[in-house]
Amino acid sequence: MGLFDKKSEDNNQMDRFEDIVTDVQNMYSVEKDKKFLEYLTYLKYNPGNSIIRPIDLLCDTLEAILQNKANFGLNNHMNIMRKAEEVYKNMFLYEEKTPGYDLIRIIYLEMFSENGVLARNLFNSELYNTFKYKMNYLELMKSLLQDVKAQMIIYDLVQYGLKVRSYYIEEDMYTANMKYVASRMLIAGDRQAVAAEESLKVERMAGVYNIDETAIATTEKQLTEANILLKQSLEILEQADRKTEQISRIMQDTTKTITDISKRETDVISAKALSAKSDINAAYNSFLEEQKQEVILQKDVLVDQIFKESETKLNELRHMARAITATATSELSRINSETSSAIDKINNYVNNDDIEKIISKAEENEELLNKIRRLELLNDKNITVLEKNLGGEPQDEGGNTQGVSTAAVSMQPMNVSYGYTSTATVMEQEPAVIPEINPLLDTSVPFEQRYKLVMDEKKRREEAGEHFHKMFDDVVIALMEDANPYMIGPSGCGKTFMVKQIASILNMDFIDIGYINEEYDILGFQTATGGYSTPNFYRCYKYGRIAFCDELDNGNSRATVKLNSFLSNNRDASYNFPNGENVKRHNNFRIIAAGNTAGNGADANYNTREKIEESVQQRFTPIYVGYDNYVEEKILGDYKDWYNFIVLFRNATDAWGASNDCSAAGILTTRDACKIKRYLDNKSFDAGKILDYEFIQTKDMEYLAFLVSHMKGEVQSHPEVAGIFSMFEEKVNELRERGGRR
Repeated sequence: MGLFDKKSEDNNQMDRFEDIVTDVQNMYSVEKDKKFLEYLTYLKYNPGNSIIRPIDLLCDTLEAILQNKANFGLNNHMNIMRKAEEVYKNMFLYEEKTPGYDLIRIIYLEMFSENGVLARNLFNSELYNTFKYKMNYLELMKSLLQDVKAQMIIYDLVQYGLKVRSYYIEEDMYTANMKYVASRMLIAGDRQAVAAEESLKVERMAGVYNIDETAIATTEKQLTEANILLKQSLEILEQADRKTEQISRIMQDTTKTITDISKRETDVISAKALSAKSDINAAYNSFLEEQKQEVILQKDVLVDQIFKESETKLNELRHMARAITATATSELSRINSETSSAIDKINNYVNNDDIEKIISKAEENEELLNKIRRLELLNDKNITVLEKNLGGEPQDEGGNTQGVSTAAVSMQPMNVSYGYTSTATVMEQEPAVIPEINPLLDTSVPFEQRYKLVMDEKKRREEAGEHFHKMFDDVVIALMEDANPYMIGPSGCGKTFMVKQIASILNMDFIDIGYINEEYDILGFQTATGGYSTPNFYRCYKYGRIAFCDELDNGNSRATVKLNSFLSNNRDASYNFPNGENVKRHNNFRIIAAGNTAGNGADANYNTREKIEESVQQRFTPIYVGYDNYVEEKILGDYKDWYNFIVLFRNATDAWGASNDCSAAGILTTRDACKIKRYLDNKSFDAGKILDYEFIQTKDMEYLAFLVSHMKGEVQSHPEVAGIFSMFEEKVNELRERGGRR
């Protein structure tokens, strides 16, 4: 660009500036800011005296202020202009020659946006100068703009940043830490306490510890004592190794000797047995040959004699065989006796008190040596760190200066959804990375703060018309505290719906894994083709979801015991699944169970339930969740007569159960209350049909007669239900006249 081109461009910018001044004059024809207008008029004739340079940047600044006049206020433009000039001085130290001018210009103009840094009065030059890459500063500021309390924390945040900046080499780590600390300050009651806690963490991660000379002297003394003890232990260990080697050689030689003796004796006995067998066969063949000759000479006369002599010979052979067997048995007994004697001698030698003491001492010394080695390693490491810290910057083992990183945990705003995945539904694609811990379950955040967020969300939903069971707070506390709640209550009282609400309000997914029939319902199994059938429980454990064990008391108690491996609540726990993967327990993982009984076995209403094994019961927190009249009152808010009739009906069933010392059958559930409301809203079933299907059918005549009798005594106090009760009583009487035939 030539000189004339530059002059032409300057003229164009001046024309642009004059147009802006004219617009301001027109704008303030009614509402006047005289100082601002006078200032612009002055610059119009003296552009060289403008603090903001060059003229095009001044024009951009004025246009940004005018475009956001609703943000800054019509009568506040001069104050904003002064702030802009102050920010300009801090950002453009060398005006147009400032390094990175184009990028800084973008950041500068971004501050004039609606609800931007200047509008919120958040700019701080000291904090700005701690960032080498100025976009990181803008990113930090943007993270604060949405919170109304941002201006309250800016001073403490600046002081914290100035204190810890020197510990960070990588600016991205510094930016992430500043965003994290800012998020904590926004919700904390004591911001200075947060700053002190986090700065202490950064110093310790950088290897900075406050250790006095007394501690160093104590450490050196302990190290000297440890080295002496190590030397003594090594000497004892060497002696033990020599003794052990001698014992090993003696045992090997003795074993070889016994083996050789046994083999020789066995060979001798085998040879004698073979020889005896050969003699028996030869004698037997000779005898047969003699008998053949005798038979030929005297076939008939000698038949009896042959039998007698044959029997005699056979008896002799039997005696000979018995004698050989006795001899062989005697020889074997002698060998066994000698072998046992040799083994006893070896055992006596091995079990000698001195040798036992040596071996025991060697084992103790080995354990002690391992402890000393760990202590020596720890002491060496600490002293090395001390030396390096006294010298200045932290270094790695190679002597290279290292930066310190820290994980930034973002407290995301709670985003509640009602979606959940059941066992009957095909699972969505597994996440590519393990999700971070849910802020509402993060134990590093005080429980009171997390619980308040949950209760605020619950209150908001109640104001919007959502209903919550009276036991909701207890169950959600047990789940947040990882206490494995077990909801005990009759069918239809709202247990499953409560789990959906808890998952939604905690912004978590939950999977209903149903009752547990076999171990593979929890662990999965290897398929015939060598693959692995992944259970939903595995996904909950690995990716941090709520595993809902519905009807826990209806499962196989032997398979349910497998839950013990996952109920310990150890945050560092892991489990080896059948596919060979060692899965670390996600911090978000929670187990919540439900059942109709307390886990002690079947009763009159739930006769298929099994007793839950005691070790499993002890790991759950039992919470009784019955029917909640308040919830049903909200459900039937437009039908007060039906709600009060349900209350009287349920009181009567409770009285029947108390008088018969058992649970009443056919109790009206919260689920039934929802159906009744639907029938009434849609005008699908009339009152008579509703009474038949929801209150009368499946109940025997004696039971119904008791209910009518008990309710009649309470109807007088609730005249609004008289019409419904009269119809109910009439239907029961008609049924009684028909002999119970429906």
